[in-house]
Amino acid sequence: MSAVTRGRWTGPWLLAGLVLMGAFFAEGFAMLAGPLEAQVVERERQESLAPALGIVEIDAGLRSRLGLFPEVQGFRVARLLLRADGSTVLELESIREGRIERERRILSAVELENLRSDLASRLELAGSVDPGSQEGRGGLVLGQTLLGLGYHGWAVPVILDVNSGQAAVASYLLTAGATFLVPYRLTRNRGVLEVHRDLAWYGGTRGIGAGLMLGDMIVDRDSSDRGRVMIAGGLLLGWGGSFGGFAAADRWLPSDGSASLWAALGDLGFAAGAASAYVAGPYASRTVTEVINPGTPEEFTTEESRTRNRPLGHAMTLAGGAAGLAAGKMLDGRIPMTEGTVTVLRSAGILGAQTGFTLGRAISDEGRVVMAGGLAGALGGTALGAPFLRERHFTNGEGLLIAAGHLGGGAFAAGVTYLILEEIDEHPVIYLATSTLGSALGSGLVFRGLNPGSDIPPLGRDARRPASERRAQGRSVEVDLNPVALFHGYITGGSLSRDAPRTTQDAGVRTRPAPPPPLVTIRF
Repeated sequence: MSAVTRGRWTGPWLLAGLVLMGAFFAEGFAMLAGPLEAQVVERERQESLAPALGIVEIDAGLRSRLGLFPEVQGFRVARLLLRADGSTVLELESIREGRIERERRILSAVELENLRSDLASRLELAGSVDPGSQEGRGGLVLGQTLLGLGYHGWAVPVILDVNSGQAAVASYLLTAGATFLVPYRLTRNRGVLEVHRDLAWYGGTRGIGAGLMLGDMIVDRDSSDRGRVMIAGGLLLGWGGSFGGFAAADRWLPSDGSASLWAALGDLGFAAGAASAYVAGPYASRTVTEVINPGTPEEFTTEESRTRNRPLGHAMTLAGGAAGLAAGKMLDGRIPMTEGTVTVLRSAGILGAQTGFTLGRAISDEGRVVMAGGLAGALGGTALGAPFLRERHFTNGEGLLIAAGHLGGGAFAAGVTYLILEEIDEHPVIYLATSTLGSALGSGLVFRGLNPGSDIPPLGRDARRPASERRAQGRSVEVDLNPVALFHGYITGGSLSRDAPRTTQDAGVRTRPAPPPPLVTIRF
């Protein structure tokens, strides 16, 4: 065969071989590229849905008031996400059959502007609240009635200095009845949401405390009218706080989570103000020596412990509460939280205070040092917890479970410590440390067990899922407590099971009692 002929046959085969090799390598690169593409991370940042309106996200309450997204069943929350390429995504989260579902809608700039315009028009048309929505009315009226029975009712006869027993009882009952009748009548033909109920209760209860302090500030300590003025201040600010809280809900239409955040930071402000007054000196005590009947045979000396500067301490406490409420309102648009998440935030602040008390007591046994540690810990725990929790949306029940774990863990640890040491006064730091660790462990285990952010809820149906499947969903550690194990010996061998002997012998076979079940089981 000539060289030309060989070239004619070799060329096509060589070309076909190159094509096959190219296809083989292309397939190989595609197989390698698959895992590489799977590692690509796309980041999104939450943005405010309507910054001009102060709406960070739309929860179920706001959606119901404005009539938004009627096509979404089991609506939970709507939020706006900003992609790295500048595009925006509207994420609608709902829950169906115990499972969380998320629907994502890519919005153009025009669609986003139309959505914000629609929100503004719906808010304007809605006015304050839908008149047909009264899910919070019963709780509001009941709460105000309880305040009337617990404080306002007996405050009126005391303020009026009623001496007749019949008149005092009558004024008490009439006032308590009025605290039911007035809110009942005022809310008969208007909308009342749960946020109205919550803020009215908060304002009413904290207003009573603030009024007592204010009355104590403006009256001399030795005045005979001091008690009546203080009680009158509590009465006036209690009523004013209830109306003010209701009006605030009408004015700003906060979500349940926003209202809870206001209340939580308001309480933190009151506590921080009082602690600061104690650390700085106004609330600290001083010993006053007084000579009675000087220069007479009946002369004697008395010593009395008094607050250094009570009015200034009250002023610092009230200023702290006002600052806390202002901070809650300011952070409302920056840190969106649910009601349950705010409960967890409170728990974080209390845990920080426990840690601060423990460290302060380890340094010194002086009360002001311990209080300073608790104050720093509470502020630090809240400041660290807020950004950590901003992306975790707990339900109210989940938040209460974490708070219960906090309390139960601390109590359990303190109980175990008491069984070992018994004397509390001789080991205060150990008790503080163990209860703090117990609280952290209890709340942490419940927090971990709830597994926030998982598409499968940890309660209800998920509780019946196999353990291996639950661990596959992100629970790498499970802790089960079995308190019944503490009483195993009593149940199997004591009076509760007299027919079950500890050791039996049947047909010549000697058997041993069953081993006690484990108190704690940890699965990885």
